[in-house]
Amino acid sequence: MLVLTRRTDESLVINNDIVITILSIDGDKVKVGIAAPREISVLRKELWDAINDQNKIAEILSSNPEPASFDELRKFLTEETETAEAEIEKT
Repeated sequence: MLVLTRRTDESLVINNDIVITILSIDGDKVKVGIAAPREISVLRKELWDAINDQNKIAEILSSNPEPASFDELRKFLTEETETAEAEIEKT
């Protein structure tokens, strides 16, 4: 992971066409602006994680809609719940 220090109104450029600008800093919150081409998806990580989880669920169910796949799905959802609860406890 690359770690950089930026101040308000300073920017980073990624791949010549994505510009990330620090808009403001207020205590422990940083407001970030992202300018990227429309064809590039920009998502908050928690939303990206939720989409990936839904895709995994759909894959499990479509690969084998028999009762055995539900056991696999239950295991996956239990692991995800435990991971989310552990993350909440950290904060």
